[in-house]
Amino acid sequence: MPLRLALLALAASAAFVPALAADLPAGRTAPAAPPPSACTESDSIPIDAFGFTTGSEVVDPGSFGVSLSYGGGFGVRDGRQAAHGLQLQGSYGLVPCVEIGPYLLGGYTDATIAGAKADTRSLGAGLEMKYRLLGRDRNGIGLTVIVDPSFNRTDPSGAGPFTTYNTGLRLFADTALIRGKLYAALNLSQDLTWTGPNPYRRSSTLTLAGSLSWQVVDGIYLSAELRHQRRQDALGLGDNVGYATFAGPGVYWQATKALAISAAYNVQLAGKAKGQPGNLDITNFSQHLLKLKVAYSF
Repeated sequence: MPLRLALLALAASAAFVPALAADLPAGRTAPAAPPPSACTESDSIPIDAFGFTTGSEVVDPGSFGVSLSYGGGFGVRDGRQAAHGLQLQGSYGLVPCVEIGPYLLGGYTDATIAGAKADTRSLGAGLEMKYRLLGRDRNGIGLTVIVDPSFNRTDPSGAGPFTTYNTGLRLFADTALIRGKLYAALNLSQDLTWTGPNPYRRSSTLTLAGSLSWQVVDGIYLSAELRHQRRQDALGLGDNVGYATFAGPGVYWQATKALAISAAYNVQLAGKAKGQPGNLDITNFSQHLLKLKVAYSF
């Protein structure tokens, strides 16, 4: 009899244990992935993959990089001109969504206008400040606002006083049309310029640019862009003195994880200078533009 009671008690406990196990809480689940932010992207687009047009991304906090850019402008009315400029720039991710980029400028122009030599040299510096407003993962487009103050001194010897102060106000946007393959970018810029010495002349340049970039293989992008520029003899949008429309190709190569090389060419397709004949504005703008850039990130 005691043996029979013991077996019954054992059977009852065996039936009760699975019920207790079923009532235990499930194991702790993995934490949910953080929502996408404006500063991180699952599908990154190099900012230089669009030619003269620029993408919207900013560097990560604490990241640092340097770049060296060459800009050339060729072709002018009533003579010849070959303008060469170099820009050495650093970039640093200050905090999430914020990038600062101090830079140095140097330039030389070999020109003959109306039979007279008009060579110039220039030296200057500036600070590009970016803030990322929107990210593609969250909003479908990337959007960055930029403030870019700079100053230059320009004269035949390169040692004169600073005579040009410029403040660039820019808006850079981009989006993925086909993830991993096809991307689009749109830039809107207004450059406000004071040229002296006293009295300072005020002028401005409005730029609207669009570009498509195709990643043909990993790390290599080919781009095609269209840009329109308007020059004003004032800080606003009135008193237009000329406009020009440019188009051209570009190429970007991510040579290594840290090193990138890009090049772009634009030719003036149409334009008009106030009071000048012809269907191009080669008074305020060059006819041919060239850009080469080498960038390295640490």
